[in-house]
Formats: sequence, structure tokens, C-alpha cells
Amino acid sequence: MSSAPIPSIVILPVGNVDLEILKVVREKLREKFGMECEISNTRVEVPMDAYSPTRRQFLASRFVDIAESYARKTGALRVLSVTDVNIYAPGLNFVFGEARILGRGAVISLFMLRPEVYGEPPNRELLITRTVKEAIHELGHTFGLLHCRNPTCIMRFSNSIWETDYKSEDFCDRCLAILKRNIAEILARWRKETIG
Repeated sequence: MSSAPIPSIVILPVGNVDLEILKVVREKLREKFGMECEISNTRVEVPMDAYSPTRRQFLASRFVDIAESYARKTGALRVLSVTDVNIYAPGLNFVFGEARILGRGAVISLFMLRPEVYGEPPNRELLITRTVKEAIHELGHTFGLLHCRNPTCIMRFSNSIWETDYKSEDFCDRCLAILKRNIAEILARWRKETIG
């Protein structure tokens, strides 16, 4: 008798991404979402069709598409694409990440999280802290959370890196209650569809 699949979050490297940073993110996602999280052994190439020569950036939604496709292919509950290239969304100069509300995929980029982009010396610990925050934030969207007005809540929208630094890696009480309810509903539906 085969065991039932375990609902999980998968971190999908797109391009060259520091594995040690991904390992820290994996542990934090396990803690914050209360479910298994793994790093995919598959490394996807950066999609060159997402590149804008005029902007010299990559369209973020293309990375979300890759994550959602990978989720459908593997049966993962959620997939977080992680890349190190500069990403953007139409109408914005850049984005730290992107997700679709209640979608199965999201993306974050380490590029604009690096202190040296802002004229500061490299700081690995700060980069990791920022990466963790953005990963939690974008996956929060995939579990149905919208942006929050609480300035320290992880679901607060960041207009700048300093707003990312200011907020915590925790959900406020309101967002946490919504998250728990939504995860319970999503898991119940997933089990019904997967196990029968």
C-alpha cells in the first residue's frame, strides 16, 4: 500500500542561486506555513523570452508561470521560483517578487535585495533576512493574503528596500488568522482531490 502524498511547498531555483540561502529560506517557510518545504533538485534556466532589452530586466510574471507549471507537473501545493536576475512588473521600476492571489506559484529575486545595489557593502546576513521576508510575503499571497496596512506585518507592501527592512518576518494577528483558515481550506480541498 503506497502512502498518500504530502502537501508541500517547493523552492525552484531559476538560474544560479546560492543553495545556502535557499536552505535558510526552506526552514523559515516550514516554520511560518506549518508544512513540508523542499528545494527542487531541478534547476530551471532563466527564461530569455522574459528579457526586455530596453529595460535590461526580466518580466516577473514569466517566472510565476514557470512556478505554476512546475506545481501542476509535480503535484506540489505551492512553488516558489527563486532567481538572481533583476525582475519587473509593468508600470513598476522593479519588483522584489510577484505572486497571484491563491495561485500555485510565485517568484522572488535576490537582485534588488542585495545591499550593494544601494551603494552599501555586501552583507550576507542582511541579504538572507530580506530574502526570507520576500519569500514569506509572496507565498502569503498564494494562500490568499492581500497587502496589509500594519507597517510591521510581513504582508505590508514594500515600496522600497527600507520598508522591507522595517517590517518583521511575522504575520500580524489578523493576517495569521486568515492564513490559518485559508490553509485549512486549501489542504482539505487538496486532500479531497488528491486522495479522494
